[in-house]
Amino acid sequence: MPAAGEGLIDCHMLAGRIHQTVSCAYPLKIISPTAARCTLADGTRTPLVPAVSYILSYGGGIVHGDQIRVRVRVATKCALLLLTQGSTKVYRSRGKQPVSCLPNLNPALDSNQTFQTMELTVNDGAFLCLLPDPVTCFEGAKYNQRQWIKMHKGGSLVLLDWMTSGRMSRGERWAFDKYFSVNCVSIVSGDKERLAVRDALLLGPECGPRLESLDAFAYLLILGPHVAHIADTFRSDHKQNRIRPFERTHSSVQWSVSEVCAFDVLGVAVRASSSSTEDLKLWIQSKLDGVCLVVGDSAWSMYCNA
Repeated sequence: MPAAGEGLIDCHMLAGRIHQTVSCAYPLKIISPTAARCTLADGTRTPLVPAVSYILSYGGGIVHGDQIRVRVRVATKCALLLLTQGSTKVYRSRGKQPVSCLPNLNPALDSNQTFQTMELTVNDGAFLCLLPDPVTCFEGAKYNQRQWIKMHKGGSLVLLDWMTSGRMSRGERWAFDKYFSVNCVSIVSGDKERLAVRDALLLGPECGPRLESLDAFAYLLILGPHVAHIADTFRSDHKQNRIRPFERTHSSVQWSVSEVCAFDVLGVAVRASSSSTEDLKLWIQSKLDGVCLVVGDSAWSMYCNA
């Protein structure tokens, strides 16, 4: 049995069919619906066999003191689409630990903050697509997120990490105490492992006045051969829409592209921001529409219709 707040997803092929081994413990919940077809609209088959999992929490949010840890492995020939249902809400931090709270499994972590850790392994010839809804921190919340990805050469990855300024409908804008997110990706080739990406974002209430009207930030990472066409689209669109000094953009989404390369694994890192969470979500969906060619219409529609 997993410890409190821990989850495991193992996606693998067995007798020519895709299987998921899933386990989790309160307050974490994992649902794995069936992606009915692995075909495209024109009837051709996708290069990989798709699977879908939703990572949820009871009550739709995370309270202070929660320590969520999810481990994921995607085996060769598998494509796993990891989703959530609605934004991840992070409730305010209290002055002291409530009596009813789960025991602190890691004394090194501050029990008055919230921690979420994901350890992801992508094997050679596999594809992992992590597309959660944004993290929304309530007033006084303290949130820490760490995502560690080990990708074997020949694997592919799409990773989305994004957040909003808070509950804007309640007048909470940059009212949380702490938002800290770290994404690390290492590439494995033979017996060698090399760190390809390390991206960190630390925000607090003091950032609000400097961010003007921006209310949503996103970090996108596209790596590997199965999503090379998506990376190429980002490169060409960015080159065509590049803004010169003193020019203004009329788009509601501002974005930039950086090249990523390790062990000849190529890709791009994209940073985007907007004053509208909905505009940014629609922009992300349109830019990642090429994922459908890898996972098929059935799996991709679960993300687009969420």
